[in-house]
Amino acid sequence: MKSCVLRATAWAYLCGSRWRPRRSPRLPVRVRRVVALLPEAGERAGARVWAGLRPATPSNVPLVGRTRHRNLFLDTGHGTMGWTMACGSGRGLADVIAGRKPAVDFEFT
Repeated sequence: MKSCVLRATAWAYLCGSRWRPRRSPRLPVRVRRVVALLPEAGERAGARVWAGLRPATPSNVPLVGRTRHRNLFLDTGHGTMGWTMACGSGRGLADVIAGRKPAVDFEFT
């Protein structure tokens, strides 16, 4: 039988790259809540904790576009909105790289 994965997101910590998810007292609370909401989704004993670093800029405005280097383009700094904004900024950056006018209307770097 193929295994399935339920990804439950919880929060974002703005604290640097040394933070480790297992140290947070919030994790057991979050696991209990997910199990209460979705009891058929799996076993609590099988829950794994993961945290990914999400680059963010101080202004929370991502860096998308050209750099001073001819073949280096940026699409970073989306912070907690990375999954939400990835498709639009990726599409716009592809247009910039291809020399087309981007369909999305925001200032590229």
